[in-house]
Amino acid sequence: MIWIAGVCAVVFFICMPLFLHYKKALRLPLACSYKSTGTLCAFMLALIAAIKLDPRCYICAGALLLYAVADFLLEFNFMLGAGFFLAGHICNISFFMNLAKISILHLVCLLVMGALLVLVFYRWRKPIGKQMPMFIVYGISLLFMCVCALGCFSLNNLAGILFSCGGALFYLSDFLLLRRTIFPTDASISWWIMISYYGSLLLFGSACLQL
Repeated sequence: MIWIAGVCAVVFFICMPLFLHYKKALRLPLACSYKSTGTLCAFMLALIAAIKLDPRCYICAGALLLYAVADFLLEFNFMLGAGFFLAGHICNISFFMNLAKISILHLVCLLVMGALLVLVFYRWRKPIGKQMPMFIVYGISLLFMCVCALGCFSLNNLAGILFSCGGALFYLSDFLLLRRTIFPTDASISWWIMISYYGSLLLFGSACLQL
């Protein structure tokens, strides 16, 4: 739909550049407002789907709303922002599990992505340091959310494909975010983090409209 493309354009060409611009300028309240607005665009897609098409999408919309709150808080209080992301992941796990029953695909994704998560935490254990318990708790919630999203591929329809692609992008986004958090990186990684993050959320919202 043209209006979905319009929503994506607003996110990628207005909200994302302005967030990164104002964050660089250290105007954090304004930057975070644009960041959360981008997430709320995806929330609106899921909310419309819940009202017009499938009430189950209220759960996904709730998760996206929690992500929007987390986006704002994360720049001021990392732990509080991570807590809201954790709550959002729990909502999305419930949503995806309601869409697609546990299958071999879920198991394969869990083994592959779980092994990658363990490898990353092991290789980066020294720079992570005392924050490891927090990262493990969040990482497990992220892992199960993304695995459940990828499991929706078994639905064999457009919605399932979009959900699974969204899950993969969310995993990539948080991997890049972790790398930026514990290692010196160049400015370009912030763009890749936001592109993959917003891409994930917009895929979730758009997928809801295909149910």
